Amino acid sequence: MTTYARVTRAWTGESWVNDALVSIDDERIAVVPAGPAGPDGPVGRVDATLLPPLTDAHVHIGLSDFASRGGGALARLLDLGWDPPALSTVVATAAVATAPAPAPEVRWAGTFLTAPGGYPSTRAWAPPGSVTAVATAEQAAAAVDRQVELGAAVIKVTLNVDAGPVLPDDVLRALVDRAHAHGRPVVAHVEGAGQPMRALEAGVDWFAHAPWTHRLTDAELEAMVGRVGWIGTLDMHGRGDYGEDYARALDNVTRFVARGGTVAYGTDLGNALSTADLNPREVAALRAAGVDGERLLAAVSGAGLLPRWSRTASLLPADVTGTADAIDALPRARPVDAATLRAMVS
Repeated sequence: MTTYARVTRAWTGESWVNDALVSIDDERIAVVPAGPAGPDGPVGRVDATLLPPLTDAHVHIGLSDFASRGGGALARLLDLGWDPPALSTVVATAAVATAPAPAPEVRWAGTFLTAPGGYPSTRAWAPPGSVTAVATAEQAAAAVDRQVELGAAVIKVTLNVDAGPVLPDDVLRALVDRAHAHGRPVVAHVEGAGQPMRALEAGVDWFAHAPWTHRLTDAELEAMVGRVGWIGTLDMHGRGDYGEDYARALDNVTRFVARGGTVAYGTDLGNALSTADLNPREVAALRAAGVDGERLLAAVSGAGLLPRWSRTASLLPADVTGTADAIDALPRARPVDAATLRAMVS
């Protein structure tokens, strides 16, 4: 059943709307576009400012304390590589631990898809069941099918030429094509010379990290704009103690954004970061790179990698009147699901 309410104001992903009409059901909380008269009968009110769900688009929940703490100000997380049954157990545990507050929505990619012996299969932090090796186009397609069957929202592939073998072009293309046939975007870990452009030419939709191993050329950046988005993960390069990797990544993001490139907020939770919450250093790094204003609000809402509206949303205080106020208030965001939001309707 769908419930309707009016909120003090809402950011739709494109503009601010005062006295916004919101539809609430168990699968989706969303601003109703202007135009239709709306539902018949009385509509309740919620004295708050509504945003799409604050989203960390790169986490590894199995390497975090999510099960006991939840996601803080975050309403949604995208896990980019883990064993799906094990991940489901952690998510269920978190739902119990955070009750009666709603647990953040978790979407996932399923296992890392990689070449035999490829990254991260040799890493101690990648447990059995978290990596699937594929050697042929047929195996790649079957692996994608399996992740989708398990509920994957995206598909994750690793192309780390500095850490082992990577998928050949034909296998990578088959993987991407199969994912797109299922309507799933492909997120690639690209590390090492040549891998960003290989991923681009294969049709990959997102990079799991802003490229950092080398400075991309202007021509490469221009080729990527409008074809592939980047998940920033800038703060992972030192967690506040930054060096050359951070400087290269920041430079690449700055020049990419200046050309119109799309960047999403992500932290690589689990990599020297254990607590799921909005990371102020990551936000500051994005702003330093030119991802600010409404572009920052888009970045922390998933930037199109995931649907803008989902079964969770984020509430800010009612006195938030626009973009600058909203950015300042992000650390105080309150995640809500349908049941929570319905209970607030007066």
